[in-house]
This record gives sequence, C-alpha cells and structure tokens, in this order.
Amino acid sequence: MNFYKNAKVIFPDKIRDCVVVTDGGKITDICERFDANENDTVTDCKGLYLSPGFVDIHVHGGGNKSAMSTDYTDIVEMAEAHLKYGTTSIAPTTLAAPISQLKEAVLSIKKASEESKKANILGVHLEGPYISLQYKGAQSPESILNPEKDPPEELLDLWDKILIMGAAPECDGVLALGDKLRKRGIVASVAHSAASYEQVETAVQHGFSDVTHIYNACSSCFKTGLFRNAGVVEAGLYMDELTTQTIADLRHLPQGLLKLIYKCKGDSKMYLITDGLEFSASDIKENTVYTQENGVNVIYEDRVMKLADRSALAGSAATLSDCVRNMYKCIGIPLYSAVKMATLTPAEVCGYGKVKGKIENGYDADLIMFDDDINIKSVITNGKII
Repeated sequence: MNFYKNAKVIFPDKIRDCVVVTDGGKITDICERFDANENDTVTDCKGLYLSPGFVDIHVHGGGNKSAMSTDYTDIVEMAEAHLKYGTTSIAPTTLAAPISQLKEAVLSIKKASEESKKANILGVHLEGPYISLQYKGAQSPESILNPEKDPPEELLDLWDKILIMGAAPECDGVLALGDKLRKRGIVASVAHSAASYEQVETAVQHGFSDVTHIYNACSSCFKTGLFRNAGVVEAGLYMDELTTQTIADLRHLPQGLLKLIYKCKGDSKMYLITDGLEFSASDIKENTVYTQENGVNVIYEDRVMKLADRSALAGSAATLSDCVRNMYKCIGIPLYSAVKMATLTPAEVCGYGKVKGKIENGYDADLIMFDDDINIKSVITNGKII
C-alpha cells in the first residue's frame, strides 16, 4: 500500500488535512492516522495540496504533437506533455476534416489509448465536422460537412470511446445527428454554432447537453433587423440541461465573463478545458508561426494562438494548471471549486465520473501534488508515481 501523509487533500467541496491510502491503482482509504508496515510506501507530501489529477476533455495537441496525427506515438507524447502539468486523463480532440481523415485520427487515438503507460487516454472528442461556416473559427472551411451528405456512421462505429461530438444544431441534419449521438451515449455539444436560443432549446430535446468553449465561436445576443435575439451563450448560461466548456486562459475570456459563467453555472455545470493546440504544454516562443494538420496557419502572439491573418483566435497554449490557477488566483473562487471544474465535472460529463476526478474510496489513484501557486510537484497515475 501507498500512504500519502501531511497533505492538504482537495475534495469537491472542501480541503482538509488527512492521509490518502492507495493500493492496486485505486484509492482504498482516507484517514487521520495510519499504521504502515515495512512493505508499504509512505510519501510525505510536506504540506502540499493533494488533488485528483486534472481531466482535459477538449485539447487538440501538446508538446508539439497533434491529436490529428496518424502516428499513435505522437498522441502518447501529447498526453505525456500535459501530464507534466497535472493532467492525468485526456480526451484528444480532432479538428474538422474529411471523414476518411477523421477515421485515421480516431484509430490513431484508439491505439495510443491502448499503448499509453503513463497518461490515461480516455477516448476521443470530435469537434466537428458538422459546424457552422459563419462561426468556423480556426476550422478549415473546406472540411465543414453536412451529416446528410457525409453521414457519420462509419466514423462513429470505429470505437466505443468516442466521448463527445461538437456540432451546430441549426445546420441541416444536425438535430437527427443529436438523436443518433444520444442513442450511442455520446455527448452532443453545441459547437461553432450560429443557433438562436430557441434552436438550442430544440437541440436539447434532440440530445444536446453541452456547449463547446462558451463565448468562443458561437452566437450571443445578435440582432435581426431592429430586434435582438438570444443565442448559444445565453442558452448555455441559463439552461440547467447544458454544461459549459470554458477556456480560462484569460485570453479567450476576460475575468468578467469567467465570473459571470461561474455565477450562472457553478462548479458542477462549468468545467475547464485548454482547447490547447500543439504548442500547449511546451516552451513555445512569441511570434512562432505553425501550419496545423488541417492546413490552417496560426501564430503564437500575446500568449495565445491566433489565425495567421489575426482575424480570430485559434486555440490556446495553456495547460489545465494555468486554468485552475487563473480561476483561483485571479477570479477568486475557492480552490476546491477551481479543482472540481478541472477534475470531477469534466469526468462526469464524459462518463468517467464514478472512477476519475475525485479522491474517494474506489476511485482510480490519479493524484497530483502542487503548491499554492499550482506549480505541479508530483504526478501519480493509477497509483504509480510518474
């Protein structure tokens, strides 16, 4: 058995001093005092925080590797790059692309999940290709498809760990797609969408339960003629049926909007994502230009990725430790809430909430230690110190 003592242990609703015991890759006890024998391992956490490992379910790359790579070792390296920053579980996220290319990416991620020895690769998040051209963001316009003309079945049949699919419900055939995703147990997320509030309401009836990076690449309080309409943002903030992905890098969203989302949704409906590109979890330098796997040119500038023509943001270079730090230090919410939004809440969204994202008996022993500035000091996955 492994005993972690002298730790400030982070639970979903509090932080307290206690001892966490793991055995066989699982958390087996949480106690005040313990008796270890000579075969046990005792780790002195020296007053550091002991937290569940972070869970990033929207991330396109890391460590200069892309989730779209057909070489599964790139996916493993991507996950391990984020592991250094406390993300023990990850859902590599694809970009809009032809179905044939997406199939190759899914199979590569599947192989990586089977071969990864350190990081947990939970499954795949498909962002697109059935999205709005109006709100394409950094997605390639040539790769935006129609589910009636380019049906998703052969893609969805590849693997039972397709966890999330982002789509624009106002587009032709996407409501029927939502019904199909619900039947398969796949989260349908409103993504890159020009939908009105009413169209999102209808989408919820067809299985949609999530909003992709709220406020980014989606409609908000738009006008038709002289009259204002509520959009995806307003639906996401108001509707209890919807969880909201949030990029808390202080670039995609300012402090005021992060405070608003938190006030509306709380830590059980708002969760943190990086939306990180290849340059996240790496030592990227300002003004670096890169061509993504989808052929779109991006530049790292002002600590964020932009399209090379600077017409839109293109994804972040953040880690989840950055996002937790920002919510705790800059937004001023309790540390346990910031951690919950990077652990239990995303784990619950993608179907892993009973085994990951929480320090509780029976949960996987995915643990991290960090100081008050969220500097990661130690990473444990499945009970093994990485």
